[in-house]
Amino acid sequence: MSGEGAGALAGAGGAGSKEPSAGEVLLFLFTRKAGVSEDQFRDHYLGVHAPMSVAHSTATGRYVVRLVEGGHGPLPLDAVTEIHTESVDAFVDPAKGWDSAENWKAVIDDAASFLDGFHMYRVSREILVPAETATQPPGAVAGAAEAAAGAVGARGRSPGVVLARLFLTDDTGEEAADEPDGPDAIPGAVRYRVLDTLSPGAPPLHAVDLVTLPDATAARYRPNTYLLGEYVQKWPKEVR
Repeated sequence: MSGEGAGALAGAGGAGSKEPSAGEVLLFLFTRKAGVSEDQFRDHYLGVHAPMSVAHSTATGRYVVRLVEGGHGPLPLDAVTEIHTESVDAFVDPAKGWDSAENWKAVIDDAASFLDGFHMYRVSREILVPAETATQPPGAVAGAAEAAAGAVGARGRSPGVVLARLFLTDDTGEEAADEPDGPDAIPGAVRYRVLDTLSPGAPPLHAVDLVTLPDATAARYRPNTYLLGEYVQKWPKEVR
């Protein structure tokens, strides 16, 4: 993780309808350090870093790691992580959102051991296309994912695949991201629109679209799209 990233963490229904939320949503874009393989990155993130964060953060609600398994887009990328929190201010404050300053520092130091890019954004989360028209409604996907998590543990891979599209500010794609019913829209897609960039020097991200599909068939695979595997680390009911 870059020094800027650590500093930021230290101080930092229908189409287009917003989903109800009890708090705030953070989106992280991660890239691994040079010399760290994809397997090493996955094993350390899921086996060490995420469990450590869940164990010591008192401000983390839903925590979902999505690892890049293929595809490409405008940025080098190894993971897109989503964290729900009652308060961003508490989440980034070791005195308010962590069980101790020492454990918070241990999490930061661990991140620095395997992450290079560490970019944090506060986002809104909204439905891009009505889920009812999806071939596999998000409710069914979520139910399957929860059942899988219960069977293999919170760090098990959820069924299906997640397609992700990133839109950068001032990019030609920004206009497309502001048209929820455009020709590229996929039923069941969710949009994360950037409200605040919390990491100095972070890429100028405008929005991220995610959609969960049963599989990445050729007919559904799209250019400028990342293919992600989802690993739920914590469900909302686990908030302490």
